[in-house]
Amino acid sequence: MSVFGSLKSAVLGRLRPLVRDLGAELLYRATVLHPTRLAHDKLTIVTFHRVLPKELLAEYPIPSIAVTPDELDWLLALFDRHYTIGTLGEVGTRFELGDRPERPLLGITFDDGQRDNYEYARPVLAQHGAHASFFVVADATEYNQTLWHDRIAYSVASLLRRDRPAAVPLLGELGVSIDDADPQNAAVAHVKKLTPEARDVWVEKVEASAGGDCRPNWDGMMTWEQLRTMHDEGHEIGSHSRTHAILPLVSDSQLDDEIAGSRRMLREKLGFEIQSFCYPNGDHDDRAVRAVERAGYRHAVTTRYGINAEGSSAFVWRRLDMQGSHARTAAGDFSAARVLLRLTGRLPSAY
Repeated sequence: MSVFGSLKSAVLGRLRPLVRDLGAELLYRATVLHPTRLAHDKLTIVTFHRVLPKELLAEYPIPSIAVTPDELDWLLALFDRHYTIGTLGEVGTRFELGDRPERPLLGITFDDGQRDNYEYARPVLAQHGAHASFFVVADATEYNQTLWHDRIAYSVASLLRRDRPAAVPLLGELGVSIDDADPQNAAVAHVKKLTPEARDVWVEKVEASAGGDCRPNWDGMMTWEQLRTMHDEGHEIGSHSRTHAILPLVSDSQLDDEIAGSRRMLREKLGFEIQSFCYPNGDHDDRAVRAVERAGYRHAVTTRYGINAEGSSAFVWRRLDMQGSHARTAAGDFSAARVLLRLTGRLPSAY
């Protein structure tokens, strides 16, 4: 690329977010972005993962799937102003029955069942009188296991800090360079393509190279007792499989264990029925969808970006992931226009 071309690309890269923010603000002030106009007959579902205070977020190697308690607080206030909010089970059932309140329906979901959801998300939800669905990984909950994507990210981040030369050939096996902008995320993305058996071999290899389990003491999964408390407080507990396997890559018997087996296990451990399922990483195929229906779930969600129109299948509902950056302008300020541009499906998923 020529010097002129590089300069042009850099300028456009800086201008694009500013233009986006200005356009969103103009549309918001003109009420064009208001959900009552754009989503009144649709079901909106938002996705959260980790909720971490700034000091812990600084230690977490996949910050793109985390928000701070302050960001969650601001987002919930915005949702409550513009939507009728609740668990996936609540709003999903209302949507299926044809209920179309003045403020459109919005389901709040949290994936993975991490302990920080109990410690930091739960109090913020309580302040707003809001209920959410928490999708938990059954085996990880039983044994307080670090999910495989976190094991990779923690291990790669630790290895890069301690012994960067040793990380070069290891990451090279996946086609990842230590000079990538985010090598731990790149490693996770590549491992997602492997079979569960090949994935486990690589996870153990990188973890051993990093000196063993790298999860900090503050991290972990919610306990069964904490999940029962969440349920008693009005939150929904759903299944996120048994091991967070990428479902299209597993055998038929594994698929049944991940989907039906996790539902049975959660029901036995918690003492109540499990109605909702979340596909790990959002990956699904016709075989997985049929297995979810066969297992007796009422709803299932993906990670496909978008909002759900009337008549859409309740077993492949789309969601909108919420990151801290999604709540802010390029200048770093909270922006209702910025969030609603995303929530109403008027923004490419990359933003």
